[in-house]
Amino acid sequence: MEQLAWFREHRLQIHAQVVVCPGINDGKHLTHSILDLAKFGPPQFSQKSNTKDFGENFSEDFGENFSEDFGENFSEDFGENFGEDFNEDFGEEYGDATVASVAVVPVGLTRFRPEGDELVPVTPEKAREVIAQVQALQAEFCDRFGTRFVWLADEWFLIGRVDLPPESDYETYPQIGNGVGSIHHFLQAFRATAANLPKAISPRRLTWVVGNAVEYAFQPILQRLNQVEGLTLDMAALRSDYWGRDITVTGLLTGHDLLLFLGDRPLGDGIILPSLMLKQGETCFLDDLTVEQVSQTLGVPIVVVDGVDELVDACCNKQSK
Repeated sequence: MEQLAWFREHRLQIHAQVVVCPGINDGKHLTHSILDLAKFGPPQFSQKSNTKDFGENFSEDFGENFSEDFGENFSEDFGENFGEDFNEDFGEEYGDATVASVAVVPVGLTRFRPEGDELVPVTPEKAREVIAQVQALQAEFCDRFGTRFVWLADEWFLIGRVDLPPESDYETYPQIGNGVGSIHHFLQAFRATAANLPKAISPRRLTWVVGNAVEYAFQPILQRLNQVEGLTLDMAALRSDYWGRDITVTGLLTGHDLLLFLGDRPLGDGIILPSLMLKQGETCFLDDLTVEQVSQTLGVPIVVVDGVDELVDACCNKQSK
């Protein structure tokens, strides 16, 4: 909190991230963390009428819902005092928010972590629990202050096998850099681009590499592209052997993973590779293998794409009919 106060005094703004580690900072600790960050939130949060109302009603709105998880004294110890704490922290007017938004993301565990670190992976059950908890806070923030303020990374919904929220819930996508709303954003961009897809192209077969986490979310894209006559697009949805099989996001796949999982697979005329798998501004993966090395070993060209437009171009830009 002292560091946040320093940011506020110096008129510096951040978009915060809370990494949830089951058994360590979940449950009531997660709620405490979010509400502590909210004390440094948008200007409307500091209005005494709003915070007083929020503080006085917090116990009623949340105490019953979370009493089993947080204990009988949760409302008394935290909820009833929230309004007082909030107003004290906002004794002065600071204008823009110090904490503009908060992303809640699940801990990612690799095989390189030290033994006995007490970290455990997020289970589907835990993911659904966190989703319900944060969405309740979102609803309260939105109702009282006009913004959700806190958002869940897409990975929670993928792990919990729960449908993503509607696009409108992401407001202006303030946390897209932390994987909040990135799937919706990508699908939305594709729908706009799909209106201009060619009806037919010269025959080709391509392999599109993605992380296992988005395999089902991106099926609408795969199906629509395969409606283009002459195009056969296969999806290779991979887990990471390099980091550990619990790592399923696209951006952490390495050259090692491609060689391991694609080596015995028919790849067609080439591979389409999302640029986020590479080090920024470079042509090598996180394991330092280069795109050229992987391409030569697999025996097919690799096209690196950044965003929907380049994905569509890579699939359809040659000899369209």
